[in-house]
Amino acid sequence: MLFHTFILVFLAEMADKTQLMMMALCNRYKTRNVVIGMGLGICMISALSVCAGDLIGDYIPIKVVKMAAAMMFLGFGLWNLRDGKEEEGKDISVRFPVLSIAFTFMLAELGDKTQLATVALAADHMDAHMAVFLGGAFGLFLANLIGIFAGKLIFSHVSQNTVKVGSSYFFLLFGSITLFEAVTVSLPVIVIYSIFLITIAYLIYVHARKTSLS
Repeated sequence: MLFHTFILVFLAEMADKTQLMMMALCNRYKTRNVVIGMGLGICMISALSVCAGDLIGDYIPIKVVKMAAAMMFLGFGLWNLRDGKEEEGKDISVRFPVLSIAFTFMLAELGDKTQLATVALAADHMDAHMAVFLGGAFGLFLANLIGIFAGKLIFSHVSQNTVKVGSSYFFLLFGSITLFEAVTVSLPVIVIYSIFLITIAYLIYVHARKTSLS
């Protein structure tokens, strides 16, 4: 059961939004903090999925979870466009970066296909909760670890400015997708929202560039 869960979760997580988000976070935090925070988030979401997955909807409406995750993604995306004058490799001014990353990871995974798969496996194998927990946690960790090091490899071959814009794009894209999964709106509203978001992101980026050159 452990191996079965591991393979299922690992394959489902590859190229998932959470994996891409971890790649982008490496541009803002030390790799060590991203890995530790990710591991903590994986333990929390895996334990929640196995032990209380069927109760999540009763206590935390999935719409609320998705809205919170969307706001966090969008916030990261816009924040990432600001001019960072920190030395390379240092964290942004977040007091508890590991906890911030762990909480972000857990929010991103709530309601995701890998979390739902873990809940389903735990429900079908009541006598193998530990195996499901370990398989799901290892699958998530390995898939996202690959994403982190792939991100570091990619980012090391492109300019810092390109990295900043590219990682912000991922955050804004997945934040918008998550937002519209939680709130159903018409096409004109989506168009207006997209124009507004792109304009805000562009203004922040231009201001940051001017500040860094002055």
